[in-house]
Amino acid sequence: MVEFSVSLPVLLLLIVGIIEFSRLGGALLMVNYGAREGARIAALGADDAAIIAQVKQSTLLLDDSKLVVDIDPAVQRTSSQNVSVTVQYPVEINIPIINRITGTPKWVTGCLTMRVE
Repeated sequence: MVEFSVSLPVLLLLIVGIIEFSRLGGALLMVNYGAREGARIAALGADDAAIIAQVKQSTLLLDDSKLVVDIDPAVQRTSSQNVSVTVQYPVEINIPIINRITGTPKWVTGCLTMRVE
């Protein structure tokens, strides 16, 4: 019983840490997918508003108000020119011990570059 009471907090911290880092990894995957979808329609010649709308539609499980989308170049894009879409999102770490180690919010970033058709 004593061994269990000593090891239980460590075990719980490990399980909760796995859950928190899984949330972080899930947000990273969604941000990368949003950047890929945004770059895909940017390469087809869409304007900035359509690119941002596509990124927000691709990242449905994330909060749109916290999503940061950067498109480079922001001016009119011409054929055979590269366009980069960078998407950033802050993930709040809810566990106090892990929060002190990693800092909060932890920003996840996805960036993709494609050539304009």
